[in-house]
Amino acid sequence: MDGESLLRAFSALILVLGLIGGLYWILRRFTNLTPRLSDGEDLKVKSWRPFDGRKKLAIVQWGDEEHLILTGTTQDLVIASRKARNDEPAESGDDT
Repeated sequence: MDGESLLRAFSALILVLGLIGGLYWILRRFTNLTPRLSDGEDLKVKSWRPFDGRKKLAIVQWGDEEHLILTGTTQDLVIASRKARNDEPAESGDDT
């Protein structure tokens, strides 16, 4: 491959990547590809922990309830539900 054909191939690659990037920017700018969260959202993931290599435990708050969910590769399982706790800071026990 001589230098001219190598330069053409590289230029074509840059052009195609630029077109893909421009299309992505246009779609992201003028459509709703990224979710916008409102301040009044009542669904949130409060915490999550890895359970094993493929599964995770998550505490999800929905309204005034919390749900402990085990997520996996094939299915998700609700383990427990309860009323949501108040978001008060925990006492450290250090009275200084």
